[in-house]
Amino acid sequence: MNQYQQLKAAETYMQDFHESDSSGHDIAHVMRVVRMALFISEQEGYGNPFIIQMAALLHDTVDTKLTDETTALSDLQAFLNRIEVKESLQQKILDIILNISYRNGTNEHKKLSPEGYIVKDADRLDAIGAIGIARTFQFAGHFNEPMWEGTVPDDISPDQTLEGYNPSAIKHFYDKLFKLKDLMHTETASYLAQRRHQLMEQFVKAFFEEWDFGNDYEV
Repeated sequence: MNQYQQLKAAETYMQDFHESDSSGHDIAHVMRVVRMALFISEQEGYGNPFIIQMAALLHDTVDTKLTDETTALSDLQAFLNRIEVKESLQQKILDIILNISYRNGTNEHKKLSPEGYIVKDADRLDAIGAIGIARTFQFAGHFNEPMWEGTVPDDISPDQTLEGYNPSAIKHFYDKLFKLKDLMHTETASYLAQRRHQLMEQFVKAFFEEWDFGNDYEV
């Protein structure tokens, strides 16, 4: 197979994996990450397009939130062999796929290739902003987590940790999403993340205002 055929095969593999996803890691998410990664690569002026596209297309097929990582990785390696991706390219693609996840901040020390940082930034950009807000609530609903539980914190600024609060869609903003703006690796992604971060801040502020509305009234 030539690289175009390999990319089309990877797209089909991805579509088969994600076709029934309801967690926010669906086909549309993956294709946005692909387009964003190519855009970042073009703006930054570096990166192998084939490696970027393959890693972006397949980045969630071994995600531990969605599947058994060991089995999924074995299946993915067999697929890459079947479509005759060179071993040297396989290693680069798999290194990106296995090391771009946030993993509660424990994965930040891992050094990636230039293509890895591009795909990582693209994936993180899709986790914030308007789409990120929508995906957060979709993910929470999929895993039976509430929008929010408990009283409104005294301080809702993005640098809070909200320790002691139960998992919820809103808590996820504090656990992860509000941190991503400062964890981008490319200038392009850092620029795009600013506006998306501001939108999330505005949303969470409005959410808490509406959540707590009427508490002074007796029912």
